[in-house]
Amino acid sequence: MGTISSLPGLGPLGGKRTPRPIAGKPTPVGLSPGAGAVAAQPAAPPIPNHEMLRSIGQGAYGEVWLARDEIGAYHAIKIIHRKSFDDSGPFDREFRGIQQYTPISRTHHGLVRILRVGRNQEAGYFYYIMELADCEVNGQKVVPETYCARNLGRELDHRGKLPVKECIHLALELAEALHYLHSRQLIHRDIKPSNIIFVNGIPKFADVGLVTHMAEKGRDVSYLGTEGFIAPEGPGTPAADLYSLGKVIYEACMGGSAAHYPSLPAKLTPHEDQEGLLLLNDVILKACDPDLRRRYKTATELQTDLMHLNDRLYEGVQRAH
Repeated sequence: MGTISSLPGLGPLGGKRTPRPIAGKPTPVGLSPGAGAVAAQPAAPPIPNHEMLRSIGQGAYGEVWLARDEIGAYHAIKIIHRKSFDDSGPFDREFRGIQQYTPISRTHHGLVRILRVGRNQEAGYFYYIMELADCEVNGQKVVPETYCARNLGRELDHRGKLPVKECIHLALELAEALHYLHSRQLIHRDIKPSNIIFVNGIPKFADVGLVTHMAEKGRDVSYLGTEGFIAPEGPGTPAADLYSLGKVIYEACMGGSAAHYPSLPAKLTPHEDQEGLLLLNDVILKACDPDLRRRYKTATELQTDLMHLNDRLYEGVQRAH
């Protein structure tokens, strides 16, 4: 195994993470606006048994609201508007997707939990009520005026990158959750750092309004995705989800933009785990292989390689102590 600077065919990694939506494509709303963002507050839609406190995210499809229920519990509520779609077909498919996802969301810790789904036909929208992500400043304490959801994208903005060991554990959690989603015949379609939130410190796939059934493939399903994370063949398959997850792992451990894949850091500080980073990069290369024949076939295959890597790098050290 060569050092990072001597690996053939790979240039140095440069630039910060700057994931961008595809030009001309709708950008699904996330769970928080960017730091310092100032946006006009949309009118609060009426949601039963909830006080709508403020909009915490906006996008082409609608908005996400911070809300408080009758017993004082805080939730995130996503509103999807019919007017955001050219016709009713994609809107209805998005609604079917959230209907299919809701019961599944309650059976795995790696999926954001949907508490309730509703529809207002006259006003032209549907909504779903979700568990709320941790606040990036106050953790599980919610201060409505300053709340900002903790997600992996903002975590990397603050920290730059994660240690290899932490990356492997994060990737293991996400691979397990993705396997569970795929085993229920659902696909995500837009896996990226900002769509991974933390609830009680546990990473979870969010922006679940993008989840759709595999049987919908070829039925004019909305083309979604974020530049740098979309597989060469396009989004909307389990293999494309795996490609996107590989790019997430790349950003988390390399500290640069997915657009610079497969470049590696030109230099490592002495305390960094160079061997671990190179071995983890081998996993990333297979997850992001443009050739479907060489890419991981299932999230379980990815999870297995990550477990073996974790055992190789860290289990022996733990036993020695």
